[in-house]
Amino acid sequence: MTGGVCIMEKAQQKAVPPSALAGQALQQLRQPSCILVNLDAVRHNVQVLKGLAGPNTGIMGVVKGSAYGSGLLPVVEVLLEEGVQELSVATVGEGIHLRRHDVQVPITVLGNLLQFEVEDVLKHNLIPTISWASPLTAEPADSLKYPDGSCLRVAINIDTGMSRYGVQPQDLPALVTTLDNLNVTIASMYTHFQAAINEPEKNKKQLDMFLEATEPYKLRPLTRHVAATTGCVQGLGTDLDFIRPGGAITGLSSGSDEESAGLFAKCGFRPALSVVARPTFFKQLPPGRGIGYDATYQTTDDEWIANLTTGWSDGFSRRLSNTGAVKRVKTGELCPIVGRVSMDSITVRLPEAPAEDDVFQVISDDFDENTSAVGLARILEAAVYEMPGNWSTRLSRVYIKNGSIAKVYHSLDYTC
Repeated sequence: MTGGVCIMEKAQQKAVPPSALAGQALQQLRQPSCILVNLDAVRHNVQVLKGLAGPNTGIMGVVKGSAYGSGLLPVVEVLLEEGVQELSVATVGEGIHLRRHDVQVPITVLGNLLQFEVEDVLKHNLIPTISWASPLTAEPADSLKYPDGSCLRVAINIDTGMSRYGVQPQDLPALVTTLDNLNVTIASMYTHFQAAINEPEKNKKQLDMFLEATEPYKLRPLTRHVAATTGCVQGLGTDLDFIRPGGAITGLSSGSDEESAGLFAKCGFRPALSVVARPTFFKQLPPGRGIGYDATYQTTDDEWIANLTTGWSDGFSRRLSNTGAVKRVKTGELCPIVGRVSMDSITVRLPEAPAEDDVFQVISDDFDENTSAVGLARILEAAVYEMPGNWSTRLSRVYIKNGSIAKVYHSLDYTC
């Protein structure tokens, strides 16, 4: 993420709950709504992950999709401060972005390499994923070198059941031979689990298949990794060379079902992102008034209705119309969304007129079944990662670090 303005940063300060800073953030911004990202939660989650990993296991932090919606560069900064040794992204473009911001650690690109990407991979010293050798065999063998003259390093994705990218286990020896003949260095071998947190027996089968396939190569100077967020919670493959968490870094469960989310929460992870807002208008309406487009909600009594300035153009799903709720920070009570979620606004029913300092969480930084990322994903039958990942750059972003506001990225002035 670029475009940030440093506001303050105190090395030692007692942590303040992010919700307590929401009003301060909105006042400082002079805006009615914003995205709040708690980097102290990211730091905490890295420590949780270290506790789940083996004593000799490193962390390869997956920061694709703007670190799952929380902001690429601010999250990466914390990961590096916490000693995360390597990073991975989904696309070559994401890797280039990190290199252009002076991130020097090894970066693996998890998306399958294509021939036209080879030049950029070499130029920016990235480690591409290989499922077949054709993108490399199409290039002159003596050209597969980084600018410092060292040989191209690749990661091999082995398909043990996900059935997307990846070489089939029986074809791995031939791929390794081809790469050796091209003088391409194999930096790592990995696989990706298919099943949910509450289905460890299925992922255990994939782990066994991976270990069998890679056994002939474990004495090579390469690393092996399988445990993404799900594997970390299940304890599968957490004693290999790396764990490879993504969503867990920002406190996002890989599954929204109650059992999986419960197991994830019990590990001690803390969600980092919330969306907060103050009412921009409110009024008391009599019975029988239709609210919003198409009047999909009708008041049944004298009701306090407030507007919050965020909508589907920012990333809040229109499917939460008359279904979702927001959380009143000072009381914790839920206030239902009434009427349509529109492009720029939502309307909520309040128990009384809001106070001047009332703040509401549109997405809460917890595991609430109604307002958190995991709760909203369950309501919408969506992926948990979509809930923070869908937000645009129209709302300003405020970053908390060491218990205070550390950076502000103003509306439309940043890239995720």
